[in-house]
Amino acid sequence: MSFKFQVSSSKSRGESLESRVWSLESRVRSPESNEKGPRNVLLILGFLFSVISSLFSLTFLSACGRKTPVRPPELVAPEPIRDLTLEVEGNSIKLRWSRTQKYVDGSNMDDLGGFVVLRAVQNGQGTVGSFSQVATVPVEDRDRFRKAKKFSYTDEQITTGTLYRYRVQAFTLDGYYSSPSNTVELVWQGGP
Repeated sequence: MSFKFQVSSSKSRGESLESRVWSLESRVRSPESNEKGPRNVLLILGFLFSVISSLFSLTFLSACGRKTPVRPPELVAPEPIRDLTLEVEGNSIKLRWSRTQKYVDGSNMDDLGGFVVLRAVQNGQGTVGSFSQVATVPVEDRDRFRKAKKFSYTDEQITTGTLYRYRVQAFTLDGYYSSPSNTVELVWQGGP
């Protein structure tokens, strides 16, 4: 024994969904439908299955994910660091700065990835070269309730009589970088 059933779109016949359901109900309740019982039951079940699966896919699958307003990349970069300081500590130079709290657009930041320390060195002819990366300071406390407010980096690769300039840039987990911080500089004289 095999059964065939076909569910067609209600729009193709110009009928509304409600009128098709009423039509199916009237066929099931009518006396002559008792002769075709299994066929009608399968038709109704097939129709109801298609309606429920369509409603499910429209309701749940079309809205997956968290929808947020689209922001241009230049607004999701961290604000620049404004309080970079430098101090001599033993035979090294220690840089200190505060945690970046906001994006450039002023909204709160929750995906700070870390900081890049940039250094420029005066060459033998007395001109200062361009800034290059000397270190990355990662941020590992994103999921903690109490986050670090201050960060530091110690540069021990220094030579007496050389001018050193430093900047720091914050970056997000997605790779957006802030503008460089304020610049601090020091001519290393060989210790405190």
